[in-house]
Amino acid sequence: MIRDLSLTITKEGNTLLIVPANSEKSGPASSRVPVFYNHAMEFNRDISVVLFNRLLRDGSSFLDGLTATGARGIRLANETGKNISLHLNDGNPTAIELARRNLDLNGVAMAEVSCTDLRKLLIERRFDAIDIDPFGSPAQFISLAAPAVRNGGYLCVTATDTGTVSGIFPGACLRRYGTRAIRTPFYHEIGVRNLLGFVAREAAREEVGIEPVIAFYADHYVRCIVRCRRGAGNADRSLKNIGFCTFDQNSLERRFIGFQEEGQIGPIWTGSKCDADLLRNTALPANLGSSDRISRYFELLAGENDVQRPHFTVDELARKAKTGPPKLSALLEMLGQTGKAHPTHFGPKTFVTDVEVERILGLMK
Repeated sequence: MIRDLSLTITKEGNTLLIVPANSEKSGPASSRVPVFYNHAMEFNRDISVVLFNRLLRDGSSFLDGLTATGARGIRLANETGKNISLHLNDGNPTAIELARRNLDLNGVAMAEVSCTDLRKLLIERRFDAIDIDPFGSPAQFISLAAPAVRNGGYLCVTATDTGTVSGIFPGACLRRYGTRAIRTPFYHEIGVRNLLGFVAREAAREEVGIEPVIAFYADHYVRCIVRCRRGAGNADRSLKNIGFCTFDQNSLERRFIGFQEEGQIGPIWTGSKCDADLLRNTALPANLGSSDRISRYFELLAGENDVQRPHFTVDELARKAKTGPPKLSALLEMLGQTGKAHPTHFGPKTFVTDVEVERILGLMK
């Protein structure tokens, strides 16, 4: 019960939240706390506020399917300036009690609250946007969530089982996501593309196609927001972005391919990871605590979109070239004279380019 919890009040954006006093920590969630709140996920929720301020219309329905404290859904209702029909759900009665208190604290009146199994709710109802942010893997929910999104609506998915979705644990990755994987220097990108690919395949089974709005890695999780389009034709078009990634550990060559080649990682998403025009043209509210970080992420993701190839790290190439690692800015300038080259959001020494590996190594020597 909520009366047994030690509580405190925190603030995200323009929203006040009552949260468990012992939950103000970073990193992945613990299944041992009665109601989890992670302040480190504020960046994740800030992005939701920024994008859905553009994407949702007045009267749009939004389901926060595993709501916990209600932070994400309440922030959307409170900060987007849209008249959202909000539904908060959680299977934990204590979480629902806390979410109700947060609704009252912020004066959010247009909200429905339920305490039920999310899978049951997804079978029974339809929404313009659905957010699924579970403890661990979201895999069990996707086949039900995709058809529960109205045509042209949005499905938002967070995966915190990063070791699995990124292929660090190949056995678990195959069991959970149906993807054959190996550990690579660009495993965070594999996680992003694996999640997108899994969502696309699960949605296609229900004759729903997806279009990525944004997909990224941050902190301890992988996150994507996709637009859902109903119909077999849309599903087929979506599946054209499913393929494999090949990685040669000797030459460091990597590329996206079709089927029937050795050294494959997949099936994963090999197409665009975001709507670059949307990210470039989205204004950020000044009140967000992570505005600068969001701006940098949007800039990097839009740049990455220019080259559909797994990213490189400066250190792995320097080891191969048997030389000291150059500054990323200097390397990008050299590569830009030969082809396309952009820094990525996967790390401070990562970049994507269409220049062949042999040429990159030659420039580094």
